[in-house]
Amino acid sequence: MTPTLKKPSDLFTQDLAGTHKRSETESVTPGSDTLASYDSNGYVILRELLSAEVLKAADTALRDLLGPTGRNNFEGFSTQRAYALLAKTRALDPLIAHPQILGFLKARLHAQPLLSACLGINIGPGETPQMPHADDGFYPDMRPDARHGLSVIWAFDPFTRDNGATRAWPGSHLWRSGREPEDTDVWRPAVMEPGDALVFHGGLWHAGGENATQQGRLALTAQYCAPWLRTQENMSLAVPPQIVRTLKAPLPSLLGYQIHPPFMGHVNGMHPNRLLD
Repeated sequence: MTPTLKKPSDLFTQDLAGTHKRSETESVTPGSDTLASYDSNGYVILRELLSAEVLKAADTALRDLLGPTGRNNFEGFSTQRAYALLAKTRALDPLIAHPQILGFLKARLHAQPLLSACLGINIGPGETPQMPHADDGFYPDMRPDARHGLSVIWAFDPFTRDNGATRAWPGSHLWRSGREPEDTDVWRPAVMEPGDALVFHGGLWHAGGENATQQGRLALTAQYCAPWLRTQENMSLAVPPQIVRTLKAPLPSLLGYQIHPPFMGHVNGMHPNRLLD
């Protein structure tokens, strides 16, 4: 039964859907110390989140999907990428909708986020340092502490200073608008082991590192945004409805099969989940 609206603010806070009501998904709320570190530095590393079986399956699937090397020095002339991953494999689902990641999203972004981008990145031997950037850089800037997005980088190989570990500029999510990293600003490598996840604010300045080794450095990057923003990947085209029908919650919601109150995301005036019925 749909709710009765009693005041104007109800229009923007109530779940108005009749059939496709929101459902709670399993999530783990981060501890206060973890959130405090994230708020201060703009990032935090969560350790050993995956079982050996899930990690092996995801690793195998992602390596099989890697495409050609990049077209410019930002993508990386020695870096392979893979896109539209939810259309190609189910092995990565446990990472994209991991309970601890969902808990972080709820605590620091939005309870009903969208998956903005989902790609594999394999930094190959000889790759040069990537240009520093913030994942929210294409949205109108509302610094400091704009909360447009939150990103996660999952390690499939050990991340080291030598093989291209992500470089992060601590506290840069709080920099004033227009400030960019300078040579005097200190970056830190996100040193991780397979199964660890780097969780960071969309406004954090970061970059892929230089790979001075003879081995690749594989990662999965999942980027999330608030539900009123346009996603980087056009998920409604990248992942067709016949595949979305096979996905478990909350993946369809992350792909845009949701309503942000009151009507954002509707199809012909109806909840988008009706397309899947």
